[in-house]
Amino acid sequence: MVHPAISIVLPTYNGSKYIKHSIESCLTQTFMDFELIIVNDCSTDDTLNIILEYAEKDKRIKVVNNEFNKKLPISLNTGFEKAQGKYFTWTSDDNYYAPEALEEMFKILENNSEFDLVYSDYFIIDENDKVTGSRKFGDINKGFNKWLGAGACFLYKKKIHTINNGYNPAAFLIEDYDFFVRAFSKFNFYYLATSELYYYREHSASLTATQNTAINDISKIFLERNLKELQKKLSVKERILLYRKFAVYYAVTKNHSTKYKEYLEKINEHSFLHVFQTSIYVFFTKIKNALFIGILGIYYSIKAIFKKTSRDR
Repeated sequence: MVHPAISIVLPTYNGSKYIKHSIESCLTQTFMDFELIIVNDCSTDDTLNIILEYAEKDKRIKVVNNEFNKKLPISLNTGFEKAQGKYFTWTSDDNYYAPEALEEMFKILENNSEFDLVYSDYFIIDENDKVTGSRKFGDINKGFNKWLGAGACFLYKKKIHTINNGYNPAAFLIEDYDFFVRAFSKFNFYYLATSELYYYREHSASLTATQNTAINDISKIFLERNLKELQKKLSVKERILLYRKFAVYYAVTKNHSTKYKEYLEKINEHSFLHVFQTSIYVFFTKIKNALFIGILGIYYSIKAIFKKTSRDR
């Protein structure tokens, strides 16, 4: 049996509004040696009927129906359990590929055997498919601390998925970021600096639009869990910058003095100057925040007094 070169997993839950465009962007790729595994996560709208209609027309499509709502990380793992390709990727039901996306990424991995994963930037679109901007993720090889993730347009060798043991169900909302951080600890990434290959939709119902605060906190938690392996691959400079980020996060955002001290000690193993700079930054940031809150409280107190005085008259 001949296996496809690429396996695409497309998880979906109530994606009927945009999923046709997403599926068609896969089926019209200039690179045609792929399978498309669509995982329906117990949709209650017309999603399943749309999927089955496409599956009847194109044998490259496999349909998986979850018996219960598994959420994204487990749905991805369910799909990749069925995957037979040499390379893996996945896409969302509200985003879509440019026609040459798979071909461009496939050529890079085939022609550069030292790399295990390729990722690119993407265009941002609104609910009406209008391009509203682009998102640049940066070259992780030039600086981990400036890297913003591997985005939504990527292709990687099957062995990454196997060694990573798939996507972590506990990392819901940041399952992709967690997966890529763990992958980078062990494998080599190639940054394709173009937005021309993928269109990422931002709309009111998307997870990234509704869960920003939660995503920031969860990403810090899982990055910290991967720190032991990750720091082995980072330069001393990159490690110091990463420790500084954690120190500031715990001091300013979480008021966690124990963790703040822990990261200052890690920084001090390499540079007292950076300890001093971090401490000064935290000191003035907390003073600024305290002053702002204090002044805000005084303002509303005075406002309430004037309002009460006006009523008494």
